[in-house]
Amino acid sequence: ATSWIHAAVQFDFELRIAEYPALMYLVQNIQIAPLGREPAECFVVHGVQFDQAGRYRNKAESPITFTETIQGHFYRAIRDWVMNKRYLTVTLTLCGESKPAGTKDTSTPYEDCWLELDGVDLSAEDNTLIKPSGTLHINWIGHDGENSQPATWGQQ
Repeated sequence: ATSWIHAAVQFDFELRIAEYPALMYLVQNIQIAPLGREPAECFVVHGVQFDQAGRYRNKAESPITFTETIQGHFYRAIRDWVMNKRYLTVTLTLCGESKPAGTKDTSTPYEDCWLELDGVDLSAEDNTLIKPSGTLHINWIGHDGENSQPATWGQQ
């Protein structure tokens, strides 16, 4: 059997927020949360020291830049998110040209997230007019894929 590898040649990341189900957001830049464990320093017989994989590190801070158009629905929602100190459930999906809806394996749920905005770039060079950027603070990362769902981008 031949397996084809499809690269993500179209750089679209769909961001869904469970608490805002009617809105779908495009993310221009984001860092997927790291996957790792805290180092646990151990000492054994005769004072020999070694490190082990300790507790699971399940929080992160990811720089993020959103894409918004002239309507401003999303910008209003993220201002509400910040100003009213909301903790939201977010799903990030990589949507490539060969898989416009993404897959379960390219979707990552983040829970209890809060947002901090750095500033908003205004752009007339492309179709994007407003580019809010900041830091997404993530308090639970669903790396296991258990709650991941493919996106709906391109299915409408």
